[in-house]
Amino acid sequence: MWDEIRKLFPIHEHCTFLNNAGVSPPSTRVLESLEAYHRDHALYGFHKAALGFMDTGTEIKQILAEFLQCSPSCIALTHNTSEGMNIVAQGFPWKRGDCVLGLDLEYPANVYPWWNLEKRGVRHLRLKPTHSAEDITALKSNMDDQVRMVAVSAVDWCSGFALDLANLGEFCRDRDVLLVVDMAQALGVVPLNPEATGIAAMAGSGWKWLMGPVGLGVFYCHPTLMEKLELVYVGTDTVVESHKYLDYRFEPKPDASRFEFSTPNVNDWVYLLAAIRLLREIGLENVRKRILSLNAYLRDGLRNKRLHVRGSVEEQEQSGILS
Repeated sequence: MWDEIRKLFPIHEHCTFLNNAGVSPPSTRVLESLEAYHRDHALYGFHKAALGFMDTGTEIKQILAEFLQCSPSCIALTHNTSEGMNIVAQGFPWKRGDCVLGLDLEYPANVYPWWNLEKRGVRHLRLKPTHSAEDITALKSNMDDQVRMVAVSAVDWCSGFALDLANLGEFCRDRDVLLVVDMAQALGVVPLNPEATGIAAMAGSGWKWLMGPVGLGVFYCHPTLMEKLELVYVGTDTVVESHKYLDYRFEPKPDASRFEFSTPNVNDWVYLLAAIRLLREIGLENVRKRILSLNAYLRDGLRNKRLHVRGSVEEQEQSGILS
């Protein structure tokens, strides 16, 4: 099976590509879908090309909902991880003295949105990470009455260590603390179940393990948090019956699509749909097993050459990243 899948990625004709944690290359399925979309646009105008536009968004969310084991109504399509984090950071009803707790050495998308709250009297406390189970213990120990939110990454972007989100989520839920997760390096390779693990919101990018386009992100928001978030950006598509342009009613859509406030990049939606259709066809569990198998092969070879490999030896704490 994997030999046939490999043939779908033309990049292998020129090199051995190992950087899916950065930007993944497109498959021929993506190229064919994009060509068909742009051909219709060129020959018949956008009216025909856009006929399936809403259906494209609907199917994307249905597939992502399968991946995340949640309702499609909890998913919005954004541009990147930072946008999703800012939706939470800028929309949440903070009070002076509140604290956001996290780990140091995070990717900037999970730092600056919280740091930017200091002007509102909100502190961002970052603990020294160990990239081990000790990080969960440290986060729990520092969760005092001022901590309103914990913001961590599902997978550390340097070591590849995968946090035990179920453990952390249960602890946060018991203390009425919101858990917000950067899922950029997890989505598509590490199992995620926000509702079962008590995650209030997650943000990630579509161009890493989902193998989608650069500039398209995924945002998950639990309905309870959704109703607490102020809408910082609003537009035509924020409200219900948005196609009725002159029937002005400031009534936000009841689901996460309220955060998709205006015209999206249709090109990227076509791209992402083709990419995740292929992933669903292969099966995420099969993808994960394949990645871990290849990483184990590489890890053994590196250690035989007396190189130090970061990360955990426990399968449940591993991801697609190997350093």
